Amino acid sequence: MNICLLFWILLPAAECGSHSLEFLSTGRVQPGSGLHFEQVTEFDGVVISHCDSGTQQEHFKPVLESHNLPGTCTAACYDVFDALKAISKFINHTRNVQRRRGCITSDERLESAFDNWAVNGEGFIQFDAGAQKWKALSPSAEMIKDSWNNREARNHFYGQFIRRYCLEMIHQIKLKETEKRTDLRVFANPVNRTKALLKCHVTSTDKSVRSVSLTEDGAPKANWITVTGPLPSGDGSVILILTAEVPLIHPNIYGCVVQTEDRNITVMWGENFTFTYCCMIVIES
Repeated sequence: MNICLLFWILLPAAECGSHSLEFLSTGRVQPGSGLHFEQVTEFDGVVISHCDSGTQQEHFKPVLESHNLPGTCTAACYDVFDALKAISKFINHTRNVQRRRGCITSDERLESAFDNWAVNGEGFIQFDAGAQKWKALSPSAEMIKDSWNNREARNHFYGQFIRRYCLEMIHQIKLKETEKRTDLRVFANPVNRTKALLKCHVTSTDKSVRSVSLTEDGAPKANWITVTGPLPSGDGSVILILTAEVPLIHPNIYGCVVQTEDRNITVMWGENFTFTYCCMIVIES
């Protein structure tokens, strides 16, 4: 009898009318070539546009069916360069700043709006869209917070952008329909002469994917190590990775199982396969 050893908690089903739009910006100092800016725009975790300081023109991805996004990133580029110069006056060795702003909706209503900044990879300052005030996330941000809170006109625009314009943009964005596809790969790498790490690697564009589990034909001998995911891959798919420690001596037959709305997909691994590396793929369309 197959015994289910590992089970990944059910993923929450996508809410009807729930969407997210994020503008992820980076400004950095490049020795010998001045300042550089890049921005990636994501809709529901899918990258839909890229822009940089070279042309400041948005390069929209083929995945878009329709949109009403700005054609340039000039304003965002100016904001990031302005912040980089201002923060550099208070923090030595400021090499880059990151900005994440956008909104999340549920049933076509605004659920949250955000505008957060980091410096050299560490949380720095956060915008309260309702109060139109900044909150310092580190002691070094206190003076910047006071300075930015005095810029009331700019803060009003920032609040309008993430609370109003972001919502309007979401309503006009539509992605092209993608074919449902689930890839399941199973492989094992030896840890030593007696045991190996068995991995179930799932990549899926099917939003109905609920879980990945490991079954064993025999007494439980696999040990749970870690489960990672779901992680967005940037192309509309999600990744889940299940890892287990299994014996190399007299191994049982293991099965990696992925549940979808329509069926279960299973790939087996065991004594008939080489231990150094084994990979099988099942694709569902």
